[in-house]
Amino acid sequence: MSTHTAQRPGAPAGPGHQLGPAPGPTEFRRAMGLLPTGVAVVTVGSGEQAEAVTVGSLTSISLDPMLVLVSLGSTGRLVAAIERAGGFAVNVLTVDQTELAGDFAARDRPRGRAAEDRLGGVVGAGGHLLLPDAVLSLECRTEHRYPGGDHVLFLGRVDTLHVPEPARRPLVHHRGAYTGPAELC
Repeated sequence: MSTHTAQRPGAPAGPGHQLGPAPGPTEFRRAMGLLPTGVAVVTVGSGEQAEAVTVGSLTSISLDPMLVLVSLGSTGRLVAAIERAGGFAVNVLTVDQTELAGDFAARDRPRGRAAEDRLGGVVGAGGHLLLPDAVLSLECRTEHRYPGGDHVLFLGRVDTLHVPEPARRPLVHHRGAYTGPAELC
């Protein structure tokens, strides 16, 4: 078995371990790419105010109260949009929505009415866009906001849960590519 070890400067070496070169963003991204993650589109607002972005950082935090955590780039448009709206929706994508994931991961992703049209035009009770064919959609109001390096972590209290029947296969991001759960190695 072969391994590569990189260590942050100043971090103590474990017993029997040698210090390796300091990890950089490229090595960290490559290493974290080994962890399969679900893919979702976070939406805020509707109509001309609609904003949306693809994320791979959605975590269930608590059942009581029902809380989820999403991580967004601190310089992105959605951070300000969530702060203005006081909430957001999370739409977990299916294996058939790979193109949609790519569209909303791009820097020049649709916004406003173009985003609403691309996402299907369904507005939830909280005023945010929902994908009718998603694995599941959550409507959340912001419970807390935390700085996280070059990202902002939003803890959302789930107000509404949409789980269409029949169950759909989720889209997964693994090793820099989109795939489905059955294709993971």
